[in-house]
Amino acid sequence: MPQGAYSPQFVDIRRSLRPHAPALVPGLLAVGLMLVWAEHDGGYNADTWYWGALVLVGLFAVVAMAFGFGRLRSDRLAAVALAAFAMYVAWSYLSIAWAQSPGDALQGSNRALLYLLVFAVMLAIPWQAPAALVALVTFVVGVGVIAFALLFQLASADHVGSLIIGGRLESPTGYFNSTAALFMVGALMATSLAARRELPGPLRGLLVAIACAALQLTLIVESRGWLFTLPLVLIVALVLVRDRLRVALAGALPVLATLVSLHRLLAVYKSSGDAALAHAAKNAGEASLVLCALVFVIATLVAWADQLGLIPSLSRVRRRQVAVLATVIAIAGGCAGALIATKGRPVAFVSRQWNGFVRSSTETVSTSNFGVVGSGRYDFWRVAVDAFLAHPIGGLGQDNFDNYYVPRRRTDEEPAWTHSLEMRLLAHTGIVGFGLFVAFLVAALMAALRARRRPVGRGDLTQAVAGIALLPLVVWVIHGSIDWFWEIPALSGPALGFLAMAAALSGSSARELSASPEPGSAVPRSSGRSTRGIAVGALSVAAVLAAVIVLGFPYLSVREVSAASDVRQANPAQALVDLATASKLDPLSADPGRIGGTIALQTGQYAQALSRFEQSISRDPGGWYAWFGAGLSASALQNRELAHRDLQMAASINSREPVIQEALGHVNGSHPLTPAAALRMLVVVQ
Repeated sequence: MPQGAYSPQFVDIRRSLRPHAPALVPGLLAVGLMLVWAEHDGGYNADTWYWGALVLVGLFAVVAMAFGFGRLRSDRLAAVALAAFAMYVAWSYLSIAWAQSPGDALQGSNRALLYLLVFAVMLAIPWQAPAALVALVTFVVGVGVIAFALLFQLASADHVGSLIIGGRLESPTGYFNSTAALFMVGALMATSLAARRELPGPLRGLLVAIACAALQLTLIVESRGWLFTLPLVLIVALVLVRDRLRVALAGALPVLATLVSLHRLLAVYKSSGDAALAHAAKNAGEASLVLCALVFVIATLVAWADQLGLIPSLSRVRRRQVAVLATVIAIAGGCAGALIATKGRPVAFVSRQWNGFVRSSTETVSTSNFGVVGSGRYDFWRVAVDAFLAHPIGGLGQDNFDNYYVPRRRTDEEPAWTHSLEMRLLAHTGIVGFGLFVAFLVAALMAALRARRRPVGRGDLTQAVAGIALLPLVVWVIHGSIDWFWEIPALSGPALGFLAMAAALSGSSARELSASPEPGSAVPRSSGRSTRGIAVGALSVAAVLAAVIVLGFPYLSVREVSAASDVRQANPAQALVDLATASKLDPLSADPGRIGGTIALQTGQYAQALSRFEQSISRDPGGWYAWFGAGLSASALQNRELAHRDLQMAASINSREPVIQEALGHVNGSHPLTPAAALRMLVVVQ
C-alpha cells in the first residue's frame, strides 16, 4: 500500500499506538471475549458466560494492579457510576434472602457481577482516542467476520436448517431478536467508523461492506422489535455521532444495496420445505455477497479520493443544506415505505398491531413476519407490574419472574424473563434496584457525554470515538426495552463495556491520566496515603477472592450439569452421579435435582426420582415441574396420598398444563397415568 493512501492523521495514530500497548492488551482481550459470546449463542448459556466471568476476574486484578482506580478520585461521575453499579450488584445478591428460588437469584446475581466486571475492567483501562479507535474497529471487524461467515453458509446452502428456524435467521445468538440487535449494532458502528478519515481507505471500504452484510442479515431475521424501534434508534444514534452528514452518506451504500436485494432477503421467510428454504437462502446469500463486494470496491475508492483531497469539502452552509435535503429524502422515503408496507392504510395497521399486542393474537396478515400481529409481551408486562406492586422495595428476587408469572398468566407461554429492561429491574429488584441501576446509567452517560462534548479541534477524534462507543448502548436500551437483552452477554457486554470506555475518555480522566506516572514507576507517598493504599489493596484482594468463590463453585456445578446432559442417554447412571456432584457444588440450585429426577423417572428408578424431585422442591418450591415429577414418582411407588398432594400442588401452580390434570384425574383410579406416558404428553421434557 503506498504511503499516500494513508492520511497524516492515520500515520500519527499508528505511531501513537506503541505507548498505548499496555491499555490495548487488556482492552482487546475484553473485546475478544465479547466476540466469543456473540459466536456462541450470544453467551446465553451459563457454561459459556461463567468462564468468561472468571476470565474477567483475572483481567480485573491485572488491570487494577497495573493502572488502579486512583484517577476516579478526580473523576467523580465515573466513580459514582462504578459505585452505583456495585451497589446494584450487592442488592441483587441480597435479594437471594427473599427470593422464592434462591438458586435462580444467585445465578442472576452472578450474571450481574459479570457485567460489573466488564464495566470495571473497561473503565480502569487508561483509554485514549487512538487505542479506543482500534478496540472499536476490532469489535466491528469481528462482528463482520461472523456476518460474512453466515452469508457464505447461506450461499452454499450449508446446514441452513440449523441457522434459519421458521424462516428466520436465528444464528449466531440463538434468539431472533438478539441476532437482529447484534447486527444492528455492527451496522451502526461500522457506518460511523467508515466516516473517519483517520482510517485507511481499504479499511473504510471493509467497514461499509460489513455494514452492508450486517444490515442484510438483519432483514433475514425479520424482527418486529427491531423494525418498530428502528426509527428511534436511528434518531438517537445520529444525535450521538460526530460528522452526521458523513455518517449518513457512508450509510447510503449499505441501505441501497439492501433495498436492491430486499425481495431475496424476505423470500427466505416465505419458503416452505427444506429444498425451498435452501434455494431461497442460497439466492439471498449469493446476492448479498456480490453486493458486499461491490460496496467494498466503491467505498474504498471513495475513501481514497476523500483522503487524497479529491472530494471538495463543503462549507458549513452547504453542509446544512445537504443535511436538510437528506433529512427530507429520508422522511419521504420512510413515509413511502410505511405506506407500501401497510398497503396504504397505516392507521388501520397500527390499530391492528395494538389490538393484537393487547390481546396476544398471533394473526398472520402477510407472507412476512413483519405482518404477524401480537405477542405475549402485554401479559408479561402486566404480571411484571403486578409483581412490582406486590413487592415494591426489593422485588421478587433476581431472575425469579418465571415462577411468579405461571400461576397468573393469561397465555400458554412460560417466559423466564420479563422481555423489558425496565420491567426486569422493577420486578426482580424493586424500586431500590431500579434506582441504583438508573443512577449508574445516568452517571456513566454524563461522564461519557462529557468526552462527546469536548471542544472541536482539541479532541475531535475523542468526540467521535466516544459517540461511536455509545451506539451499542442505544440499541441495548431502546430495543431492549421490549425484549430480554440483559440476559444476552453478547449485547450487554459491548453496551456496558463501551459505555465505560466512553466514560474513561472524558476530559478530566484523560488529563488525570496524562499527569499520572507510568505504571510501575516510583511515586513518593505520604504515610497516610500508604496506609490507605494498603487498605484498598487488601479490600481489592478480598473482593477478587470472593468473586472467584461466588462464581467458581456455581460454574463447576453448571459444568457437571452439562456433562450429565451429554451422557444422559448413553449412560444415565453416570449422569445421576454428575448431577449429585453438581448439587453439592451449588446447594442453592434446583436444576440438578429436577434434571436428575427426570432421568431417574425415565429409567424406572422411582424412589430415587422422588428423592431428587423433593430436593428440587426444597430449593425452588414455586416450580411446577418438580411437584409434577414428585407426584408421578409417588404414584409409581403406589403412594397415592402423596401423589395426589404433589400433583394437586403442581396443578395449583400451573393450571394450564393438560398433562397435570390428566395425571391428577387418574391418580386414585385403577389405571393411574404412568411416568412414561406423562412425559410423552409434555411438550418439552424438563
